[in-house]
Amino acid sequence: MKFIILLMTVLLQRQTRQEGYHRDKSWFVRWLPAATEAASGNRDYVLYALFVVLPCIFLSAILASLGGLVGGLISLVLQVVLFLYILGRDDYSQRFQRYQACWKREDYQAAYECAHHFLSVEAEANTHTPEQLHQQVQSAVLQAWFERFFIFVFWFLVLGIAGPLFCLLTLWFYKHTKRGWVNQVWRSLQWIPVRLLAITIALAGDFSASFSKAMGYWFDFEVSPSEVLTTVVKENRDAQCHSFSCDNAESALMETNKLMFRCAVIWLLIVALLTLLVGF
Repeated sequence: MKFIILLMTVLLQRQTRQEGYHRDKSWFVRWLPAATEAASGNRDYVLYALFVVLPCIFLSAILASLGGLVGGLISLVLQVVLFLYILGRDDYSQRFQRYQACWKREDYQAAYECAHHFLSVEAEANTHTPEQLHQQVQSAVLQAWFERFFIFVFWFLVLGIAGPLFCLLTLWFYKHTKRGWVNQVWRSLQWIPVRLLAITIALAGDFSASFSKAMGYWFDFEVSPSEVLTTVVKENRDAQCHSFSCDNAESALMETNKLMFRCAVIWLLIVALLTLLVGF
């Protein structure tokens, strides 16, 4: 069942992508700013329960109550629609292509502006040279793949549709409140899936160069998710090319994007195999 929902959602996402798409989250943020301004101390936890935990429990209760053929079909449609909403329909490849066009004509200032506005590269990031810009964009691409697909897929497989919804609402809650403990919750949600993705990157890339590095992060509790992905991909890249060159930087980014696509395919194949073997 989960594989069918995941496959249908991914196919629908690819067919319905829209440039400049943004999720409508007005239903979530309409009352949150006023509530958080009035909150203090332990009331933060109450707001988190109301805005994040309760919606997930309510959704799980609704899906659990749907039984029989008709209920199963309703549950299937509801989960596909909600999962599509969670994954989003933003055509991130369009942003990437704009950056590539600037890089191809060697207009690095325009590439920087594009990276800042369309690829979420921070303006204060250390991007004084083409190599630094390239590294920042590569990190942004990896983070986008992880936060837009892999983390949601992992928690969907573990907890059902309530899992990715919990991740999304936690991320929104943190972005609007900037509470440190919420950031810790978000980091905890990323801990396992980012390390599984690092192993997948090793499998889909240069195994001998990056597998030991990916496994080593299972015993490192301080490193950030972004650093995990960037370092493992760098191990793959350094195994093929030890020096940076503006001439091959564009192709290197393309290879990074293709590498993440191969990782996504591997995850789908693993889910399909688990479905066949154990009825996952």
